[in-house]
Amino acid sequence: MRRIAPVVLALALLAGGCAGSAAGPELPPLASKVRDLRDKGHHALARGDAAQAGLIFDDARRLAESLDDRPGLACSLNDLGAVAALQGDYPRAAEFHRRAYGIALEIGDQALAVEGLSYRGQTAHLMGDHAAALGQYSQALALSREIKDRRGEAVVLNNLGLLQQARGELDQAEQHFQQALAINTELNERRAMASNLSNLGALSEKRGRRVEARGRYEQALALDKETEARPAIEADLMTLGRLSEEDNRPEEAMGYYERAYRGYLALRHVPRALEAGKRLVRAAGAAGRNAEAAAYQAELNALPTKP
Repeated sequence: MRRIAPVVLALALLAGGCAGSAAGPELPPLASKVRDLRDKGHHALARGDAAQAGLIFDDARRLAESLDDRPGLACSLNDLGAVAALQGDYPRAAEFHRRAYGIALEIGDQALAVEGLSYRGQTAHLMGDHAAALGQYSQALALSREIKDRRGEAVVLNNLGLLQQARGELDQAEQHFQQALAINTELNERRAMASNLSNLGALSEKRGRRVEARGRYEQALALDKETEARPAIEADLMTLGRLSEEDNRPEEAMGYYERAYRGYLALRHVPRALEAGKRLVRAAGAAGRNAEAAAYQAELNALPTKP
């Protein structure tokens, strides 16, 4: 069985001062430009373009520094750390988040401090330091509850659940995923709900509850489609295709893999498109649809080898 990928909910629009223009206070004209740049960066992330998002977030960082916009600088640093983590550069991500958290403490912004602690916990988890991650998440959870930051609390609960799942503490993980889902449902945070459901699905699958897992993955896909969350949609399709393939339903798997393949091509994610295409060829062969398998393989052979 292939590795089940958890969904870490700390990439965009977290809590407090970095929540985005719709939720934040009115800013002076120049400072609002920092927020506008960050919004553009988050849109790029939603399209799956981490490289472009990083360039935009760095523009936001430089502008915030020139304006001495300390909250905007902290938010931009956290954004850059999120991109670095997506790209696998965890030490660089940790440094960005360390700097952002220091600014939050310096200016006394508790919501920013929750965000910084959550990000630092995520990075520690990704680097394999579970003890440090648990400490950061525990502080973030206590502070988010103290200041009644419900969105921040949901983020921490989700990521704490991921940490507990990695540690084999499955009951505690499920409890925290469910708590995060309840908060996000209350707040109508549909993208966050999709992440929670995906993580609950992975937990159900780990426990051998495949029907339950499929239902949760399907719910996540529906929510991601509603919010046009790319490439989360393609990731959901790949997961459902894998389940169908493992359950010896190759034609059903073909449907999921075909949609994921076309989606990744539209996003210009060539390596991921190649992986989806390879699975599509395999499923077509298993279904006895050899002509289609050959046609898909020919299409893959014609794809560029670089993104």
